[in-house]
Amino acid sequence: MDRRGNLLFQKSLRAALACTIALVPPVSHAAINQPAQAVILPPVTSACVSSPFGPRILPNRPLAGTFHNGVDIPTPVGAAVTAVAPGSVIRVQRHGVGGLEILIQHDGFIGVYSHLGLVSPLIAEGRKAIYRGERIATIGRSGLTYGSHLYFGMIVDGHAIDPSPYLGIAPCEMHEVAKPGTRLRPARPLPEQQP
Repeated sequence: MDRRGNLLFQKSLRAALACTIALVPPVSHAAINQPAQAVILPPVTSACVSSPFGPRILPNRPLAGTFHNGVDIPTPVGAAVTAVAPGSVIRVQRHGVGGLEILIQHDGFIGVYSHLGLVSPLIAEGRKAIYRGERIATIGRSGLTYGSHLYFGMIVDGHAIDPSPYLGIAPCEMHEVAKPGTRLRPARPLPEQQP
């Protein structure tokens, strides 16, 4: 992909994120002061953060973007994903680089759970109420991934915030993320680069 194509792709990613945030119902200002300041449950077991919230540069991976609006938590395909707090399902969707994802309105924030494989049958059948620690999905390789992981994001008042302080999850050690010599691959083939 040439530089102009990369810039167009990044603009389309930003537009898609803006549309997603615009479609999410706003959170009241009263809730902003209390987005689960107590540590919420990690959405997967043995959790560590492999890609933190904020600016990032991933060499040779331009499709990953330059700003990360959540955290990546590595975990094997098929592992259980649980709700970090009680809430209500807003929607289940397939959305660009996030693939299969669930948006849940929790008290004071919206939780975004992405790169899922399967959604819980009760949620798939339309159940909305979710309790803390309930299994909501399993990990998959949907969307754009360079290894199996859960993307978890928090939206407060229409803006993405860093979930790490609320989750109480430490950064991964490099050897935990990928063993030396391991070749990471996207979930689907990337288009060939033109010379």
